[in-house]
Amino acid sequence: MGIPKWTIKGIVDDFDECGCCGRRGLKRTVALMPLDADGNEDGTAEDVVYYGTSCAATALGRTQGKVTDTARAAQAERDAYARRIISIYAPVEFAHVRDKARVYYRRNQHQRDTGVKATEVVAKLLAEARATLADTTTGPARPSRIEDFRRYLVILTSDRRIHLVRRVPRDEAKRQEQDTAAQRRADEIRGSVLVVAALDAEAAREVAHADDLTREWNTRAWQAAHVGSHTT
Repeated sequence: MGIPKWTIKGIVDDFDECGCCGRRGLKRTVALMPLDADGNEDGTAEDVVYYGTSCAATALGRTQGKVTDTARAAQAERDAYARRIISIYAPVEFAHVRDKARVYYRRNQHQRDTGVKATEVVAKLLAEARATLADTTTGPARPSRIEDFRRYLVILTSDRRIHLVRRVPRDEAKRQEQDTAAQRRADEIRGSVLVVAALDAEAAREVAHADDLTREWNTRAWQAAHVGSHTT
């Protein structure tokens, strides 16, 4: 089997013309990035082409349904990973080297004492994650700043498993009502309640499961980004 010529970047609805056959008025098109002879991406956003699902299926040797499902899943997975990386590491981006290293190595213990420099890896991970969310080949740029973080209430079970994640409401009365209900539920299951900041609920789960130092920097970054603001 030969090396594929394209990889799926996502699926969009703002390009209604197929870049292969020229058909117009399409409901959606598939964003395809060219690959080199080794199967690596060979280009930038300017090199992405937009094919209708039928032409994309032919180019990839798959069914239309498979191409559509793969495109949606690829985009969702890529964005979700980027949001998790930013939610974990953006708060320590300008932290002391020691704290940044502690946060990184606690999540990547297998790289400790291997010569991997945590500061360099964190900078690279953040750059790649921000580039992913800034990539407009599959739609508008997505939120990627600490200022875009939202607070999430997390209830943990007694063995530190996630029981519930809920977005903290903006309204003060609703927030207090949520706090009371969450604490009552936590008491019932002998668990605990955390409030963390993240780009989405799945990333909030990552922060909640992280170590105390990561959550400390998470809270500190949230507070610094929202000084004088009542936004949640």
